[in-house]
Amino acid sequence: MSHTVVTPLADVVCTELQNGEAVLLHLDTQKYYSLNETGLRIWHLAGQGLTVEEISQALEAQYEVSLDRAQQSVTNLVTSLAEENLVALSDS
Repeated sequence: MSHTVVTPLADVVCTELQNGEAVLLHLDTQKYYSLNETGLRIWHLAGQGLTVEEISQALEAQYEVSLDRAQQSVTNLVTSLAEENLVALSDS
């Protein structure tokens, strides 16, 4: 999955909260989802058309975690977001 490009879908609205977290609203289903600070960072990086590996490398640098830990966190969140139809996954 490291070479998978993550793209937020157009029918999802992201609203950032003052505490560094965010709420996602899927306009079709009217379901809300919450993201913590790290999840929001992943969401922003996904909006730049980056791969899971590139997102993981950015988190490794920003949060001083191992690349394996970052990649596991990114993969887990991206998989959950894809299951809820909030992002699209494609091969780079």
